[in-house]
Amino acid sequence: MSAAYLLINLGVISVPLLFSWHPKWSFAKSWGAFWPACILVLIPFIAWDVWFTDSGFWGFNPDYLLGPALWGLPIEEWLFFICIPYSCVFTYFVLSRNGAQSGPFHKAILWILLILVSATVLLNGDGMYTLVTGIGAILFILWLMVQGPTWLPAFFKSLLILIIPFVLTNGILTGIQFWTYPLLNSDPASIADSIVWYNNTENLGIRLFSIPLDDFYYAFLLIGLNITLFEGFRSKTRALSQS
Repeated sequence: MSAAYLLINLGVISVPLLFSWHPKWSFAKSWGAFWPACILVLIPFIAWDVWFTDSGFWGFNPDYLLGPALWGLPIEEWLFFICIPYSCVFTYFVLSRNGAQSGPFHKAILWILLILVSATVLLNGDGMYTLVTGIGAILFILWLMVQGPTWLPAFFKSLLILIIPFVLTNGILTGIQFWTYPLLNSDPASIADSIVWYNNTENLGIRLFSIPLDDFYYAFLLIGLNITLFEGFRSKTRALSQS
């Protein structure tokens, strides 16, 4: 056993947590909005995780875990749904301070995403991971298109910035030496060692290095829902303070 998965979680959250009290951002003052949002998103994602783990759609390598588990999920997986959202929402929070408003360009991005995800589900929806993640992403995109939240520019900007840490973190989780695999890996069965493993018949079967392409939709949904609820709670806090 090792603490590899735990160390990844701690590495992800360490810098954002350290700077949460920085006077320039003071993200800690927004914890009243972040923590309820994080918990509300955690609940369905944990249920989803339990379902997929029980069904053998994915699982965890005990060689990289401490051992304790709850409802079949290692404690590190529970921490994942705290550490990843915290670092992502912190990044979004820092970028959202410039006050840019959404416009036609951001709506065009949503249309492109909708077409891309819809095509993925229609053409390759045999796998349960692809189907569930794709439908979830489609519903969220449609909500964004209808609502047109003002925070879309900061959301898209944060996604661009988070791509590199996402690839590094998720690459290690899905393939310890992920950089040894082809950029587009069409032979996921060749991945020899990972912290999180996947049943390749339930996803697209194509990976960026060691990362299933489905994980990008999953991350989009996880980050997006956390930011949506975070902004909702922040709005309520502002309204109460002004009343």
